[in-house]
Order: sequence, then C-alpha cells, then structure tokens
Amino acid sequence: MTTRRTLGCALVIGCMVAGPALAQKKAPNGAKVLLLSGGQRQHHGYRDQAFYLASALEDTGRYEVTIQEDGALLTSPALARYDVLIVLADRRDPEFKFTEDQQKALLQFVKSGKGYVSIHGADNAAPDWLPEWRVMLGGVFSHDTQGGKYPDSKVQKGTYKVQVRDRSHPITQGLDDFELKDELYFNLQMEPGVIPLAVTEHAGGVWPVAWVRAYGSGRVFHTPLGHRDFGPGKDDPLRDPNLNKLILQGVDWVTRPSPK
Repeated sequence: MTTRRTLGCALVIGCMVAGPALAQKKAPNGAKVLLLSGGQRQHHGYRDQAFYLASALEDTGRYEVTIQEDGALLTSPALARYDVLIVLADRRDPEFKFTEDQQKALLQFVKSGKGYVSIHGADNAAPDWLPEWRVMLGGVFSHDTQGGKYPDSKVQKGTYKVQVRDRSHPITQGLDDFELKDELYFNLQMEPGVIPLAVTEHAGGVWPVAWVRAYGSGRVFHTPLGHRDFGPGKDDPLRDPNLNKLILQGVDWVTRPSPK
C-alpha cells in the first residue's frame, strides 16, 4: 500500500515538473500589463486563456504580464504601476463583479492615458454598470435592455468569415479576411460613430467584431470575439493565428509609448 501511494505521488510530482513553466518572464524595458481574468465559472475557460495570452504577450519580449482574478487591485495604489489593463472574461458572477469604486478606478485608469483591451465576455454589462462603460467601450453586450430602449443582444456559435474593413490601421496590419470558429455577439448596444476595423455577416446583418476608441487620454481596443468553453479539449479562438495577431497588435496599439 505504501509503495503504491509513493508511486502515485511520484507520478503527480513528475507531471507537475514536466508541465509548462508559468513564471513571469522579465522584460525590463517592456510595458507592464495587468491581465484581469476570472468570471462565469463552468462557462468560460478563462484561466486557460489567461495563461495562454500572458505567454503569447511575454514571448514578444515587449511585455511583463501579471495575472489577477480579484478586482480589488483596481482600487489599490499598485494599479499605477501598470501601462495596460486587459479584461477577458464575463465578470457578472457575485464573486467577480466590479464594485462601483472599482468601476470608477478602472475608467479613471484609462482616461488618465493608459491602455485598455476588452476581449469577448468582458463587455457583458451587469445591470449596475456605470453608463460610462458604454462610452469607453463603444459597445456592450447587455442582458438588461433597459425597458426596450435597446435591442436584445444575442449570441450564436458557428464558423464566421471575419472581414477586415480597415487594412491601414496598425491593429490590422498584415491581416486578410479569415474564417474563425467562435461565439458571435451581435445586436450589441453600440455607441454612435463606432467605425469597425473588422466585421462579420450573420442573420441578415453586418456586425462589428473589432474596433478602437479614444477615452480621455487613453486608448481602447475591443473585440467581442474569443469565446472558449469551459473544460478540457475545448476550442480556443485566441489560439487562431489570425485572431491572436489581431489581439497582440491591439495590445501594441493601446500601449503608449509603444514598447521597444
């Protein structure tokens, strides 16, 4: 019995040692990124995505990434250390919801001249979100249509053709139209004047899937693409080389001054 237990422990330890190194990589002259993960447990595979995206960013040599799930850091003096904030998950779960103070701190962080990248479920507006969120993001997926004032936001999983509308923008440089298996958000609550960098067609409409915003002195890039289901072996659109390139170049664009 002791031998079996010892062997079992050895196998577990061996697997741990053989796994990927997840330590933060140093980039002394790089931008400091706070990657805020967490949200919708048993629905979004946010933790796998956070590890993958952090690795992809650090492999460029231009970024140092800190992964955080608790939004409490947003109201800490430590927030000032970061140049870019990336949020990639739906945070409507009670344990992950932004408090009003955290929302205000996040908005002020961007307005002061920092970068913000919103991916997929990060635009899922909770009923208690401040209205300024829509102004900053340019569009939100809302589960609260405010008494019929806005159309119902909708989702549909499938394979879509992402059409690059503005090939001159730094975020879309080197990208052609591409096919992507993903979950599409459409009928979003959009602010007037949003000019998409990329769109896709579905259900008789043309829907924006990537755009940028200026907010105060800061820059914002948002893509509602990038859904990964919870559980092992699920497809992750972030690993698609085209979407990966779009997002990495989006992070580059919001980062000012541009990392060397």
